[in-house]
Amino acid sequence: MHNGHKIVDGHTHYILDCEPNYFVSLLDRTGTDMAHLAAITHGNRISCTHEALALKALFPDRFFVSASLDPCEYYRGGRDMGERLCAYARRMLECGCDGIKLLEGKPQLRKALPIPDFDDPCWSAFFDFLEENGIPLLWHVNDPEEFWDKSKIPEWAKNLGWEYDESFINNENQYAQVLSVLRSHPRLRVCFAHMFFMSAQLERLSGILDAYPNVMVDLTPGIELYENLSKNPIQTREFFEKYGTRIIYGTDIASRFVYTTEPKPFNETENLRRAEIVQSFLFDKAPVTIHADGNFVRNRPDFLMQCLGLEDAALDNIVCNNFLRFIGGAPKRVNIQKTLSECSFIRSELDRAALSGIVADYTGVVLAERMLKGLI
Repeated sequence: MHNGHKIVDGHTHYILDCEPNYFVSLLDRTGTDMAHLAAITHGNRISCTHEALALKALFPDRFFVSASLDPCEYYRGGRDMGERLCAYARRMLECGCDGIKLLEGKPQLRKALPIPDFDDPCWSAFFDFLEENGIPLLWHVNDPEEFWDKSKIPEWAKNLGWEYDESFINNENQYAQVLSVLRSHPRLRVCFAHMFFMSAQLERLSGILDAYPNVMVDLTPGIELYENLSKNPIQTREFFEKYGTRIIYGTDIASRFVYTTEPKPFNETENLRRAEIVQSFLFDKAPVTIHADGNFVRNRPDFLMQCLGLEDAALDNIVCNNFLRFIGGAPKRVNIQKTLSECSFIRSELDRAALSGIVADYTGVVLAERMLKGLI
């Protein structure tokens, strides 16, 4: 991988099925100095936040953590849902989390859970809390636009269940909800993952960045992002020159969309390939042909990725400085006792889920408790 620059990966995922030292070694192999662990909702574990905090406690200077929310609150519902989410977020921040992660804009998750529209008043208190306290939010909104088009969706996406018909939220409807949130919370510090899935609509994305100075985007693939950016390299370069302090390096390494009942196994080859492609796009000057590899790049024609070959100052911003400015500097320390208390809370949520017929998975909380208690 590329040397000479401090690299902070602003978008990774972790659960304790992956051995901690192995995960760190994987980051070392991608030249990554620090990483942001974005906790995601897990269908059978409730949350992976306590697992990410356990890894952070083990390597306190290596990791940032953004907490997922408690998905049980969507079932409880009510006008005070936002206040309850605020209380949960406060507890996560007191445990040592550095921000909040919302995967709730992923269409599959919105279908699986009774998540209210984001511009529903029940969310207002939560977004007020984030805005007023300057809490960084990493937000996944939508998916590649071709996933809503039967004539354009790639076969690999179909196989993953990502062909979105009328039973899923429409992507433009969801964009309208999120933009409504920005209008009512214009100082919200938010990074939209995967370039807000607007890599084919850079003019539209530019308008959003111009309107909301605290909005950032990350470069986490889908490979379609890099194919889109390569179609008009002049426009892409102009975008990166204008918004070079608003773009964050990310890879989605160890990404596991495990809110379903079928876990996605860890794939080392895929994860290394993610970092290789994103870094080549930023660092290399010559174009790179992207071949299908059966892992990260699946069942698609080759394409020529037009790399940027950025200068050192621009690289330093995108691969390091922008994320540190977004997250607020150094990682917060993990409060082990508070995190253990949250493990007890997760256990109680899992107990309730089991009583309702859900197959509760206690693996993560057991491993997290064991690791945290070993650090006391």
